Order: sequence, then C-alpha cells, then structure tokens
Amino acid sequence: QQGVAAELDFRKIVDLVGDKLREVLKTDEIGIRWLDHDERVTRYLYEYEHGVRLEIAPTQYDDAGWERISTRREPRIVNTLAEAINVAILPGTDMAKSSLSVQIVGTDRVLGAIVVESYEREYAFGASDIRLLTTVASSMGVALENARLFDETQRLLKETEQRAAELAVINSIQQGMAAKLEFQSIVDLAGDKLRDVLGTDDIGIRWFDYTTRLVHYLYDFEHGVRLTIPPAPPAKSSWEALTSRREPTVRNTQAEVAAGGVVPGTDTAKSVVSVPIIGSDRVIGGITIESFEREHAYGESEVRLLTTVASSMGVALENARLFAETQRLYSESEQRAAELSVINSVQHGMAAKLDFQAIVDLVGDKLREVFATGDMSIRWYDEKANLVHYLYAYEHGVRLTVPASTPTPGGLGETLMRTRQPLVLNTAADYSRMPGGVVPGTDMSQSMIGVPIVSGDRFLGNITIENYERENAFGEADVRLLTTIAASLGNALENARLFAETQRLYKESEQRAAELAVINSVQQGLAAELDFNAIIDLVGDKIAEIFGSKDMSVALYDPQSNVTTMPYYLEHGERFPIAPFQMGKGLTSHVIQTRRPLVINKDFMRRGVELGAGFIGDESAGNVGKSYVGVPILKGDEARGVVALYGVEEEAFDDAPGHMLATLANTMGVALENARLFDETQRRARE
Repeated sequence: QQGVAAELDFRKIVDLVGDKLREVLKTDEIGIRWLDHDERVTRYLYEYEHGVRLEIAPTQYDDAGWERISTRREPRIVNTLAEAINVAILPGTDMAKSSLSVQIVGTDRVLGAIVVESYEREYAFGASDIRLLTTVASSMGVALENARLFDETQRLLKETEQRAAELAVINSIQQGMAAKLEFQSIVDLAGDKLRDVLGTDDIGIRWFDYTTRLVHYLYDFEHGVRLTIPPAPPAKSSWEALTSRREPTVRNTQAEVAAGGVVPGTDTAKSVVSVPIIGSDRVIGGITIESFEREHAYGESEVRLLTTVASSMGVALENARLFAETQRLYSESEQRAAELSVINSVQHGMAAKLDFQAIVDLVGDKLREVFATGDMSIRWYDEKANLVHYLYAYEHGVRLTVPASTPTPGGLGETLMRTRQPLVLNTAADYSRMPGGVVPGTDMSQSMIGVPIVSGDRFLGNITIENYERENAFGEADVRLLTTIAASLGNALENARLFAETQRLYKESEQRAAELAVINSVQQGLAAELDFNAIIDLVGDKIAEIFGSKDMSVALYDPQSNVTTMPYYLEHGERFPIAPFQMGKGLTSHVIQTRRPLVINKDFMRRGVELGAGFIGDESAGNVGKSYVGVPILKGDEARGVVALYGVEEEAFDDAPGHMLATLANTMGVALENARLFDETQRRARE
C-alpha cells in the first residue's frame, strides 16, 4: 500500500503490485488483468508463467460472457486438475493444477482481477492467500482508480494544452489568411505554417480544377525540397476517397500508401494522412502530410489540426477565388471599356474618311499607338489578280515598301482566307513551320497574331501584329480588339471602294457627257460642210482645241496608190505641210495596217524605232514628243487614215483621249465619205 500510494502511474502500480506478490507468495505464476468496459475486452497487463513474462492479446467477450465476468465480485479458487478442466485456458499457456482469482473492484464496477496459479500441486491456496490477495486487490482497486482518474486528468490537460496549441496555430494561420486575398499567397502561408508546426519537410497542398479535371500541385515539399509538379489527373482511389466521403484518409503502412497511388517522380512514404479542403458545396483540394521514416506516424491530433486548417483554407481560398473573379471581371470591364474607346476612336476616324489609303493609314497608325508596337502590317487581297498588296507595313518602327505577291498555299494569308478566323503563332518554331511565313527581306518574329478583314462574304485582307522580343506575346484581349477593328475596317474599306467606284462612274459620266457635247459640235460643223479639205481642217482644229494640243496630225491613206498624205500636221501650234509617203513602217502605217489604236506612254523613241518610224520633228532640237496616241479612220473594215496626238511628257494619255479620238475619227470618216460622194455626184453632173 505504501508503494501504491506513492505512485500515480497506472502501469507502474500494476508492475509494483505484481512484483511484490511474486516475492511474497514466492510464485512465478501470476497475472493481473484489466477489464476495458468501453471495448468489452480483458487486457493482460502483467502475466508470468514459469518465471517468464508473457505478452497476451486481449480477450473479446460477447454480451453473456461480458455480463458474467464484469459482475462477479467474489474470489474464485480451483483446487484440483479436474476442476481446472472447466476453466478457460489462455492461448499459449499451460493448465495449472490449482489457481486463485480475486476481483479488483473500484467505486462502482469490477476493474479487473489478480490471478495466481500453481503447476506443482493441487490445493495450493488457502484462506490466508485469499485474505492477502483480497486486501491487495482492494488497495489496488483504489490506487488504480486514482491512477486512472489522474491519467484521465493528465490526458484532458494535455488535450487541452494541445488544443490550445492547435488553436494558436489555427488562429495564426487564419489571421494570416484573413489578411490575404491572393490565392497562392494563402496556400504558401498555410503550407509554411504547417511545416513549422508539424516539424515536417514532406507536405503537399493540391487544388482540383473541375473544368479541366486536373489536380494542380500548388505547394509540394519532399525531403525538404520544394517540387514543381505539372497538373495531372487525380489518383483514382485516393481522390475518390476524399471526394466521396469528405473525410480524412490515413494510410498507416507503405503498402497502403502504394495502393492509394503515388505522384509520379516522388518516393513512396511509409505513412500518409490526407484531409479534404471543402469550399462551398464540394471538395476543391486537399492537404497531405507524409512520413518516410515510420509507419503509423499520424494520430488524431494531426488529423484534427489538418482538418481544422483545411476547413479554414476552404473558406479563405473560396473568398480569394471570388475576389479574383471579381477583379478579373472588373479588369475585363476596364479592358473592354479601353478597347471600346480605341474602337470608337478608330471608327470615328474612319467615318470621316472615304479615301481608301487614308483609312488604312489611320487604322495602322492607331494600332501601332495602342499596341505600342513598331511591327505590324495591313494587307489587301486582290481577288482578280490573286495578289496580296502590302498597303501598310512596319518593321522595327520603319515603314517598308513590300511588292505584291501571290498567297502561299497553307501560309498566313491563305489560312486566314480559308478559315476566316484569327490565327496566333506563339513561338518562333510555330512561325517557321508556316509556309511562306517570313516576308522576303524581313526578320522572323518570336510571336505573331493575324486576323482576317472580311466584308459580307468576301475576304478583303488581314491585319498582322508581330513581336520580335518574346514568345506568347499576344492573348485573348489582343485577338478581340484586332478582330473588332478588322471588322470595322472591312466595312469602311468596302464603303471607300464603293465611293471610289461611284466617283469613277460619275467622272466617266461627266467625261462622256463632255465628249458627247464635243462630238455633237463637231458633227454639227461637219454636217454643214461637204468640202473635203474643209472637213479635215475643221476636225483638226477642233481636236487641237478640245485636247489643248499643239502637236497633232490627220493622215489619209489611198489604198489604190498605197500612198499616205498628211493634209493636217501641227507642231508646237504651227501648221506644216508634209510630203506624201508610201505605206510601209512607222507609227501611222502600223495603225492603218492593224486598224487598232496605238498608245505609247513610255520609251517613245525606242518604240518608234522598233516600228520603223521616220520622225518628222527635229530630234536634236528636242521637238520629238515623248508619248503618242493614234486611232484609225475607218471605212467599213478598212483603215483610210489616222488621227494622232503627240505629248511632250511621258504618261500623257489615258483611255479618255483614245476613246474620244476614235469617235471623232469615225465621225470624220463618215463626213469624208459623204464629201467624196458629193464630189463624185458633182463631177458626174458636170459631165
């Protein structure tokens, strides 16, 4: 009792009593057993047989067996081997010839029993042994009850201290998380704190993306080294365990860990605990800690701490996600507003212009300003000619003049034309794989974005922006802005084209009206004349007046004599007589022989020599013209002469002079034929 009174440690009390009884009773066959009322088992705290201490597994009871063993309070003595046959023998032990069992009784229930046995003789125990063991058991019951209460108090105190420590950890983590609204910062803070508190270098915090069905390894340490692990599908068994039960999962052995799945590239731990992070109404991730040193490394306290931290993380991360989403939407709204401002300014500028190239330049300049780039182009596709024209091209801030070229099959322009969708090349490798990717004379960029310019169902061209400094330079916002501007540009350019076409037709109409007025005036004059020479003079003077020309000629051809005369020749405003010449080579002969107009706007001397022209003017004095237009005077399908204009500059004539000259030449041909018929009639009348 003195020894028991000095002890408050449960196991020590049991060992002290057992050792003392073995000494007093001079026996090596003794057992002290404990009834676990919660589990309904007998635990063998102190067992000796033949002087050897035994380790015996607990005995489980059914309801009847438990009722029998937990309610009997009287000592039980077995005096003979025959009586011992009715007593249950513990597995791995021998049958005693006699035994004595005395119950250890606490305040309100049987706590256990002290058992002594004899393997040498029957009737080994008497009344004195019963009295001694009963007294010891009684004292032991009080002591063990006190020790149990002391242990319970100590356990509760430790739990309270542990809970207080856990609460301090949780509070510090929660305070840190409450001060942060950035997703990864919250994860890092919780991870660092858990590594510190749990004294571990093997921890992971993972996030599950329900859209991609991938696990993201936000915070992973193994053997004290932070790992970078690419997103991957979850290990089926471990993830299903977390998401279906929404409870912590503890794997106590290396075999259990391996069965649950191991992240590729990492080692297999000996024990693992994982707890789910729950946000809103679903599992959004998990916290995992591992031990590579021992199995059964984690208990209730670690699970409880991780569960509480995971719960707080779920709330904090959900708040961070909502905050990030709000910021993203706000940023997108601001970005859309900025884009809309740019688009409005571009559209306003385009609305004020109807000149094709001016619209292109305006849009190009604005895009260079908005994107802060010196590397972009606006290209136009001529469907009839199948050519791409570089209307606006900049590289490294310098405007380029790039010749037109045909689209390359599978190249940028052809792809945009075929798909009518934006194309983003994120790397130089992507660029190099595209056929005809680099315009001759330019550099290869690191990344590029191209969007088609479309109006109605027609592909008009494309806008490209390039970056020579970095890959992956362009995102959704750039594509969206360029696509919207390209659509507006398509409409504006189509309007400009229609306006230019309308202006051209209007000018042609005005020109035709002017030509008609001129032709009418000439025809009125010719209608009043029946004199051959007067008709030639009238047409020559009228043409010189209409075209403001001081250099022109009217030539007549007689097919019977094969001679060409030039009754009207004007040079620098002065009339000169020209001697008749035989039909042969030269500009006039060429027009008569081909019966088609001839226009020379460049290289007049070279072209004249090629056609065998003998120039009438003084070449050394610079009197020879630099451009020429001549049209035939037709009678039926025969050419009977030529009306020609000479220009003192190159590119002096377009389609309009040729068109009017042809009309006047035809009118002149009719008038001259009428004059010839009139002369013939007059001649016959005189005969």
